[in-house]
Amino acid sequence: MSNRPAVILEDVEAALQQAGKVMDITPEDLLTIVDLTLDQAEKRQSTFEGKQWIGEIMTVPVITCTPDTTIEEAARILLEKNIHCLPVVDQGGRLVGIVTESDLIFQFSAVPAGGFLLDLLMRKKLPKSGHTIGEIMVKKVTTVHPGDPIQKAIQLIIKHGYGRIPVVDGDNRVVGIVARKDILHFLK
Repeated sequence: MSNRPAVILEDVEAALQQAGKVMDITPEDLLTIVDLTLDQAEKRQSTFEGKQWIGEIMTVPVITCTPDTTIEEAARILLEKNIHCLPVVDQGGRLVGIVTESDLIFQFSAVPAGGFLLDLLMRKKLPKSGHTIGEIMVKKVTTVHPGDPIQKAIQLIIKHGYGRIPVVDGDNRVVGIVARKDILHFLK
C-alpha cells in the first residue's frame, strides 16, 4: 500500500477527462476510472521526483523582516539576497504580513494612485506610504503548510498570480517559502 501514490481530487478529474465520455458506472467502468486515476497520480508524483508535499520542495531558511524594518533596509535586503519578497514576522516568528518588490517600488513612484504604474502592477488597492514595513505591508497573506500537497501551491500561484507563498506551521510561524522556481525545478 505504501507503493501507491496518494490520490488527490485533481487526479480523479484528470482521469475522468481522459476517459472523455459520460458513463453509466459499471464495475468495469469503475475499474477503468480507478486505473486512470492511479496513472494520473503516478504521473503527477513522478513529475516531482517522488515528492508530493510542500515541505519537501520549499525553500528554507526564509529571510524575513519585522514591522519596524525601514523601507530602505527592506530594499537593501531584497537586493543583497536577490529575493522578491519578505515575509513580515513578529517577535515570535509568527507571520503578520508580507512586503514585495512592488510594494517598495510604490514608495518611490511619482505616478498617482490609479495611474499607469498601478495598472501595470495590477494592484487592486491604493498604495500605502510610510517609513516602515509595518506601515506598507500587506496584512492579509495567503499561506500554505508543509503537509499540503504541492498541487495546492500550484493552484494558488495560477489562480492569484503569486510568485511565492509563505509556508507556516500550526502556530502561524514561518517555516519556509515556496516559489515558482521551487516548482519549476522539477519540470523535466
